[in-house]
Amino acid sequence: MSAQMAHSEETNAARPVKDRARELFRQHRDQVARETDRHFALLLLVQWAAAVAVAAWITPTTWIGSQSQVHTHLIAAIFLGGLIVSLPLACIRLRPGSVMTRHVVAIGQMLLGALLIHLTGGRIETHFHVFGSLALLAFYRDWRVLITASVVVGLDHMIRGIWWPQSVFGSVEAGDWRWLEHTGWVIFIDVFLIGACFRNVREMHVIALRQAESERTNAVIEARVQERTAQLEVAKRDAEQATRIKSEFLANMSHEIRTPMTAIRGYIDLLSESDSEIDPDTRIDYLYTIRRNSDHLLAIINDILDLSKIEAERMTVETIATKPEQILFDVESLMQVKAQEKGVTCRIIRATPLPAVIQSDPVRLRQILVNLVGNAIKFTEQGEVTITVSLDESDPNRPFMTFQVSDTGIGMTPEQLDRLFQAFGQADASTTRKFGGTGLGLRISRGLAHLLGGEIVVKSDFGKGSTFTLTLPTGSLEGVELIAPADAGKALTESRPNVAEKSSEPLPSLDGVRIFFAEDGLDNQRLIRFHLEKAGAHVCVFDNGQECLCALTEDGAIDGPLRADPPCDLVLTDMQMPEMDGYTLARRLRRSGWSRPIIALTAHAMDGDKVRCLDAGCNDYASKPIDRCDLLQKCAQWTTAKAG
Repeated sequence: MSAQMAHSEETNAARPVKDRARELFRQHRDQVARETDRHFALLLLVQWAAAVAVAAWITPTTWIGSQSQVHTHLIAAIFLGGLIVSLPLACIRLRPGSVMTRHVVAIGQMLLGALLIHLTGGRIETHFHVFGSLALLAFYRDWRVLITASVVVGLDHMIRGIWWPQSVFGSVEAGDWRWLEHTGWVIFIDVFLIGACFRNVREMHVIALRQAESERTNAVIEARVQERTAQLEVAKRDAEQATRIKSEFLANMSHEIRTPMTAIRGYIDLLSESDSEIDPDTRIDYLYTIRRNSDHLLAIINDILDLSKIEAERMTVETIATKPEQILFDVESLMQVKAQEKGVTCRIIRATPLPAVIQSDPVRLRQILVNLVGNAIKFTEQGEVTITVSLDESDPNRPFMTFQVSDTGIGMTPEQLDRLFQAFGQADASTTRKFGGTGLGLRISRGLAHLLGGEIVVKSDFGKGSTFTLTLPTGSLEGVELIAPADAGKALTESRPNVAEKSSEPLPSLDGVRIFFAEDGLDNQRLIRFHLEKAGAHVCVFDNGQECLCALTEDGAIDGPLRADPPCDLVLTDMQMPEMDGYTLARRLRRSGWSRPIIALTAHAMDGDKVRCLDAGCNDYASKPIDRCDLLQKCAQWTTAKAG
């Protein structure tokens, strides 16, 4: 079946070529016929003039006694010859290239030959005119014309050979069948000339087919060139647009980074002024401002990293037990402050009972909702932001939750919606200038939604507001409790003490823990050492991995064996250092038999960097900028586990 379809497609593709070849063949044949017609028009006139000249030379006059008069041969040459050539010339003039014209020309040409033979008294040499005429008529490349001409010659020789042999053979007694001999020679010549006509016609067909194929090839090439040119134009426009968008993005990013940096540096300058008298509450407010702006800078960096991982298809998500009510509570707690600052109401509507637990990634789900709600608050000057949550079990095999984030903000035009999820832009540059932001959040959110098996769609009316809808599969809900909307408040109330209790937990203690800390940055050395020592640890600081390794060997040599009684309980190492980096330090320690914990500390925050650290021999990983509580917890966890 497939072979038949392929053959049918090939036949359909070849049909236009064959049709074009037939058209080219007809055009070529018509051109040949017209050119041959023109040549015969001139030739017929020349032959008529030659017939008159021959008659005037051989038999100009006839004598009756002493009186002479014009010979009948001369009269025949003039008037009969003129009559013979007039009809072919008229056809050539009125219907050039037609089939009828070339047959009329063939008849006229052979009759002129018969006239010349008669005028010369049947001379055998004049009979060569017949063979020359057949050769010339073969230029039409139409074997039927040769048949017509041969029939005329045969009839002429037969009629005159029987009734007037002296006119055609030059003798009174020529025999009744002599005309057959002459006709036989004509047929003999016809065989070769007709064969040549067939060969010429075949060659014309081949030439036409090749020209048609060449035209098709040229047309395909031309179409491809035009297509590639159009694609290049589109690519050029896309590249120019991408360059413009990225330039706007970088300018916006510069603004987003410089704005909090201005606040950080400014408030640090205020705190460092020795002559300023700052009351404790104001000092705390300054510190809070510095911390808030530094968190904003870190969020920008995290967005850039997330986007790069999504674009490189290196972002990974978990599928673990996730509590939707806890996620909603976290989002509400985070966004309520921003909403109140703008005077916007932010509320959650539970349209259906919600499952207590779903299978998803709580961190990424929270990130998506924070982005969507934060975006809605940012673009809403007045009114409200509503988060409508529902469960759809219409397909028992694939239940999913829907999170609808609606606002009464500025809305978007269709053109702005088309650009909304691009990696480096918001709706337009004026929106960025007025409302701020990097334009990465929505692109990241959609990428995360796809990784979680869901989708984000948006509807918007310009000037009225927008609605972003996140649909997310829940996984199997068999045996999962559904929490009614009326009971959601109770669930949230039960979760609040846990958050408060967690926030009031004391920092982990590192009393008596000995830590070797390798870091080439002086400021980071001082800061991290301060946190560790404040927690009770004994810290030795090294500028690179080589110094740290030498401090752990017996004789202080880089290739020496490790001390039998290690002088530290934990190695904390930066991974990018001169002389010897953290990766090399960890590998060499593990090869030498080091069994105590190693914690990596690096400014690289990609997923692959964590794997690289663990593969080098590290037990855990902490990224810069450090979170004091997180770092102390990791150190306490590994030293406690080792001691146990």
